[in-house]
Amino acid sequence: MTNNMYLVFSEKPDHISVDDYHRWYADHAQENIESPRFVSAQRYTIQEIVNSEPAGDEQHLALYEYAGDMSEWRTDLTRRIATGDVVLPEWFKQIKFKSWTCTPAGGLLTPQSR
Repeated sequence: MTNNMYLVFSEKPDHISVDDYHRWYADHAQENIESPRFVSAQRYTIQEIVNSEPAGDEQHLALYEYAGDMSEWRTDLTRRIATGDVVLPEWFKQIKFKSWTCTPAGGLLTPQSR
């Protein structure tokens, strides 16, 4: 794995159902990876665990793999939103987002003996 990762953690607005949120995000993740330099996307339902117990509300993680500089896909995605090729729902700004860009720090490690 030599590509960069972009992790997007999100929490849906309270008034949106889990099913509606996941349905929208599946479509949105596909829209995102149509921009150049995106390699793949994988979505996850996540639950924080503290002292072996679920803590907080269920959340969502979209893990994107991309090659090169993120400005390439960011610029294209911004353009596609501005032109209406990507349409965000009216409640989009109510989603609580946190994101991380991740670039490899050294080579991929694998088990030495199996």
